[in-house]
Amino acid sequence: MKLGYVHGHKVDQQYDILESYEVDEIFSDMDQGYEWIWKADSELQRLLDYSESGDSLVICSLEVISRDYQVLLKLFSELKKLQVELIVLSSPELTLREWQQVLSWVAGNDHLLYPRVISVKMNRENEKNRESYTVFSRKSEAKKLYREIFWLLVNKRKIRVIAKEKGIPVETVFRIQQEVKRMKLALIFSTCFLLAITTIKLTENFSDNLLIQIVVCIITTMIILYNALSDSE
Repeated sequence: MKLGYVHGHKVDQQYDILESYEVDEIFSDMDQGYEWIWKADSELQRLLDYSESGDSLVICSLEVISRDYQVLLKLFSELKKLQVELIVLSSPELTLREWQQVLSWVAGNDHLLYPRVISVKMNRENEKNRESYTVFSRKSEAKKLYREIFWLLVNKRKIRVIAKEKGIPVETVFRIQQEVKRMKLALIFSTCFLLAITTIKLTENFSDNLLIQIVVCIITTMIILYNALSDSE
């Protein structure tokens, strides 16, 4: 089973990403402190107790667990004992063993790293991605890629699959997915408005009673909205 875990900042966004990845169950400690998640009553501990050999812990980023390498290594050791794999959606696909090797090296060589420089670079890259992949992109290749991702999302392809296939960050695909959802809603509401007007005009042919016309219009609109929003879930 794929067990999602949510914690820290941007909880709603984490939920959306995990649901798009189609995890089997989501556990959440919301915005509780990092110390809380190691307590026996936390949802993280409940997830670990609930997990079975062969399951996968799915998180949006390592920061969901901690920013401390030693704390992350502690979790990795626990997952190894439970024979549970780790999937980090915002990072390259690595096995639990590979994550342990990477962070063990980082923990022992953190004096060689410059977190602020890396952070600034990542922020610039994210900003660049945000500007590049839009319908109004100046570069024709970026426009083409945006359209391809757009239609893949319309066809309900998984975010991580698209990101891997197109070679772009998961966050970028997620942003485009949110744009797709907004466009769908705008289209739905526009359609409902036009159908409501049409319904009123048609009802006028059968009844001059304004109240009946309004009731029929409301019922028709609610049915359309219900079906449209159900399909978009």
